[in-house]
Amino acid sequence: MSDLPYAADPGHSDADTLGAIPPVVTATYCHHCGRSRTKGGHTACKQALAKTPPTYCASCRRELTVATEGGAWTAVCKKHGESTGTLSPAS
Repeated sequence: MSDLPYAADPGHSDADTLGAIPPVVTATYCHHCGRSRTKGGHTACKQALAKTPPTYCASCRRELTVATEGGAWTAVCKKHGESTGTLSPAS
């Protein structure tokens, strides 16, 4: 016998997570430069994104297809679909 717990153990509260693969941490990327959001400062990127539409998908780092009309933009990722937003007026 093994000392490892198994799903039928009465003392285990959540049988669904027993032996499961640890949760996947989703990498998020900067919409402007495409680098990891957790590495380095993105102050300049945040300022640029107020005036320009995003370039990269935050989920998969793919380049977006972007269309602008007036102060609004529409960006499309081949994997994650469409997102929209507005730009800050130039000051």
